[in-house]
Amino acid sequence: MAPDLRANFEALTKDASIWDEASNTLRTSGNSIAAIQVTHGAFSFAAMDVADQYAELHQRVTQLLADGAQAASNGAKALREVRDMYQQMEEGTVSELSRMWQPVV
Repeated sequence: MAPDLRANFEALTKDASIWDEASNTLRTSGNSIAAIQVTHGAFSFAAMDVADQYAELHQRVTQLLADGAQAASNGAKALREVRDMYQQMEEGTVSELSRMWQPVV
């Protein structure tokens, strides 16, 4: 029986969906964090340093979540592009590999 040299398109599609879910989760979390509004007035006059640190932390976490969402989305897109490329080239690739290598039975 000849080995199956075909790419597992279903696995690539499934993995892309997982990365999409991660992207959506990060984006939703980022939107939730971005919606939090804590002004300097919420801190005592003696804690303005803490207010500034909080504002920096809020901005940084919001940006990291947005960047993570974009990176995960890009990963899903790349997996789909690889899947599509393999699908387009599969028959030629399988034929070429079969021509170059035949398993010993």
